[in-house]
Amino acid sequence: MSDTESQPLIAGSSQLDNQTNNKGNNILTTEANTTTTTTVPNASTNNTNTTSNEPSFVVKSVRAVFGFRKTSLTLLVVLTYAIILIFLPILKDYNFKLPTDSQGQLPSSLNSAWYDLQSISQKPHPYISHANDEVHDYILERVNSLSQSKKYITVDDDVESKLAIFDVLKSTWNASSQASPLHYLESGNILVKIEGTDPTLDGVLLSAHYDSVPTAFGTTDDGTGIAAMLGVLESLSQGNASQPLRTIVFNFNNNEEFGLFGAVAFLRHPWSQLVKYFVNLEGTGIGDRAILFRTTDYDITTFYSEVENPFASSIYQEGFASGLIHSETDYRIYANAGLRGLDIAFYKPRSLYHTPKDNIQFTSKNALWHMLSQALDLVTALSNAKTIGEDADTPAVYFDFLGLYFVNVRLSDLTIINIVLLCVIPIFLIIFGLIVSKRGNWTIGVAWIRLPISLAVSLIAAKFALQTVTFFNPFIASGDFTDPLLLTSSTFLFVNYAILTVWNTISPICDFKLLITLEVYATLWIGLAVLTYFERRDNIMTGKYLFTLLYCLYSVVSLLGLFSFAVSSPKTEKISVHRPSNNSDGSIPNDHPREGSYSDDIEAQADENVPLLSEAPHQELSESDDESSGVAPTHKHTHKSVNYDWILQFLILIPLSFILSYTSLDLILQGLSQTMQESSASQAFVYKLILGAGLLLTVPVLSFAYKLNYLFAVLLIISIVSSGFLSVSKPAFTQDSPIKFRFAQTINLDHGSQEPVVGVYGREGFLGEILSDLPSVKSSGQEVVCEFVADGSELCSYVGLAPNLIDTNTTNSSNDSQYDFNELLNFEVIKSNGKKTDSPYTPLSAELRINAKQNRYCHLTFNTSSFASYKYGKSPIKLFTYYHDDLNSTSNGLTEISTFPAGGSKDPDGNDVFKWLPGIDDIHLHKLNWDQDSYHIGLQWVPRWLEEGEDPQPIGSASNKLTVSVSCYYGEWDDVSIIDGVAKRKIPAYDEILEYSPLWTSWSNRFEGLVVVQKSITL
Repeated sequence: MSDTESQPLIAGSSQLDNQTNNKGNNILTTEANTTTTTTVPNASTNNTNTTSNEPSFVVKSVRAVFGFRKTSLTLLVVLTYAIILIFLPILKDYNFKLPTDSQGQLPSSLNSAWYDLQSISQKPHPYISHANDEVHDYILERVNSLSQSKKYITVDDDVESKLAIFDVLKSTWNASSQASPLHYLESGNILVKIEGTDPTLDGVLLSAHYDSVPTAFGTTDDGTGIAAMLGVLESLSQGNASQPLRTIVFNFNNNEEFGLFGAVAFLRHPWSQLVKYFVNLEGTGIGDRAILFRTTDYDITTFYSEVENPFASSIYQEGFASGLIHSETDYRIYANAGLRGLDIAFYKPRSLYHTPKDNIQFTSKNALWHMLSQALDLVTALSNAKTIGEDADTPAVYFDFLGLYFVNVRLSDLTIINIVLLCVIPIFLIIFGLIVSKRGNWTIGVAWIRLPISLAVSLIAAKFALQTVTFFNPFIASGDFTDPLLLTSSTFLFVNYAILTVWNTISPICDFKLLITLEVYATLWIGLAVLTYFERRDNIMTGKYLFTLLYCLYSVVSLLGLFSFAVSSPKTEKISVHRPSNNSDGSIPNDHPREGSYSDDIEAQADENVPLLSEAPHQELSESDDESSGVAPTHKHTHKSVNYDWILQFLILIPLSFILSYTSLDLILQGLSQTMQESSASQAFVYKLILGAGLLLTVPVLSFAYKLNYLFAVLLIISIVSSGFLSVSKPAFTQDSPIKFRFAQTINLDHGSQEPVVGVYGREGFLGEILSDLPSVKSSGQEVVCEFVADGSELCSYVGLAPNLIDTNTTNSSNDSQYDFNELLNFEVIKSNGKKTDSPYTPLSAELRINAKQNRYCHLTFNTSSFASYKYGKSPIKLFTYYHDDLNSTSNGLTEISTFPAGGSKDPDGNDVFKWLPGIDDIHLHKLNWDQDSYHIGLQWVPRWLEEGEDPQPIGSASNKLTVSVSCYYGEWDDVSIIDGVAKRKIPAYDEILEYSPLWTSWSNRFEGLVVVQKSITL
């Protein structure tokens, strides 16, 4: 054998040199009856020596650790994910920690705010409760005390000034509704004004509401917001605090929960004219960190960068804008009024929100400080800004990175960036691709079809795994979405690993990871192009920034891979390998390699053992047999490349994409997973989110999946089995993550029995068993009746324990455990022209008094032969009068409708009159005075024929009768009434449910109150 024939095939590859010198492993040697000819045109002439120096231990170590080897890659993948999953909670705790001074003391404003929160949270305090007045008085005392230190701080109380709203207010929850509900509302807001040094500059509003729902103590919703406002006020009123440049107005508002009325009332206050910017503090969860929910525009969002520990995502902003999130906050009222600002809120967990577990035990000083510090930083920055950008129409796209950095960009700018990226990146990829194609460095054939097939099969497998879980445990994601998410991710990744690995083993191609990366890039390009189109059209898609970020990462990795091929030096070598002749018995000698072992060995060398930044080529070998000549010519297409560019590609793609995807998807699932308790549609949507999240989290690994060690496959199998078992076997609902049901007790006085019927609303399949186990149900021998309502929900009812709503010394003679509820709600008709025989053109009218003892809120609906509130027809009610008996006002009879202007006005006696020619659909009456035991009202409606074009009917005919249905709400469950000298719980039916229901349940209110008393009258 000549010197040329015995030299190593890969320059610098000492291991092949050693193989050449080892008996039994020399693939280019001369044996008996064997001829091997190798032609290497580009081989260096000084590489004729068959011996090479043994590499040092350091070189071997570097090759072992950094080579593109299965073990190295698998270890790196496992370590990367482990470090990230361990690091993220630690970083969260770091950003969530409390500040202390050099002596370890907490800020005084935090200590004061925590005490305020404890005081506010002692009882549930809805607008319709006496406890609401107690909270009002506490806040008023606190702000009066704090305002004493600065002459430029003033306080105003809407209760004292008797600010009231009398207007048609469209539905807060249904923007498309065409109904015209009329509201009379007496405001309980408390306002504080810190006068700015420059009155010519627009001021800043800081707002939160102090009322709670009837079933919750209001600690997080929204006691934390109120306590944070008091903390900000204390910080700005301390002796060393300087006067701000802009005026600051604090709105401690009331009656937010069922209509955002506190914010509406503020807009009727003179101080509302002083402000143009706002910060709204809200609670739609019960603790943890407060997130920047949404903002009005980019310019105002820039001030959030002043927050020390940012926590923000415009994903939720898009959820509100698209209608996916149905709940609302005061932000909507302020933004619709033209103010510009930010909405900051707690967002999880939803199953404890609006339940008795919204109390001081389920929050922390850390949560309070997180909101307080954000509010203080924002208000300070806004109130001392000399200029604020005037662009109020450009939405912001924003997010925080690990709580360390805040990123904010205009949606219009992001759209431009997307367009540039979509155009420019493909141009460079095409250029590099053409260079690679021209040089013949890389041949992929039809290998591109592997990933689509693998993705399709793995998607089916992941979906099947998730559907199996939902079949056995359909609500598991409500309590814990982590296990279903892990199952989905592991299944998807394992199936891809198996298909891609087997396929590449059978038919290997050079740099398969680059091909996969390019295919994922192409998919992202299509997706980003579609999203960019809708961004330009809808101008609300502020939550899709993740796709832009992932597209950028894949662009960099794709460019890096193709650039490596493009700048390499191609070599084409033809190697003729003569097979060894058979022994006399026809067998092949054992000391010669098997057919195909040469190709496998070369690939192993290039993939695993070449040194860092080596010039050893990527290789693709093909063999063809020439039976007649016994020669197997092999054409080897190679290129010089940075063979360890895979490390750079890995570090760019895997850690960053996982952190960005995981933090965004976790935020979405934390906020939305428990919405599956609301409907079947929400449940299906949540599992679609989990499936999509599982795929998105694992797609970046696919570029390297085929090269992972079999031990990684074992880990995936363990993950699939364990997460699948936990998903199926774990209880869907626990004490910490319960299922929420909604309670209401209705007493319809139109029915002679006056039965206090309890109606509980929730998902199907749970309530019947829970309610049937209540002592009162079992003792009465009654059946719980459940009926399907809609979309996987049911309403179950039974006759519950009678409520004790007010103090009394008179008990019902037939049952001394309950009131005579007819005395609680009744009517007194003062005047009515419904039976007159005057001209049929005359509007009909009635004046009546609704006697509702110890009540703050009643709702009136109407019914005629051609109209029913919110059901059908056009309302005939054109004029409504609210009489103020405390003003000694009187009714002077029917006043012509034409004498009043459209909208609200006053009659000569000072009574409120509202004229609405389109027709008043229903009326909501909110009052503050507990001593006023009645609502004195007047109604005017037009005869039916005037609306329908029928022949005139006598005014007193049945077709012109108006039925008024009144529902009055009560909600003080955590209190007692004195019944014949004995203290009794006000709503024992709700107490019973709380006491005897399983720990994995939570209970909220269905309506504005827990007890509804109803009565009708026909005029």
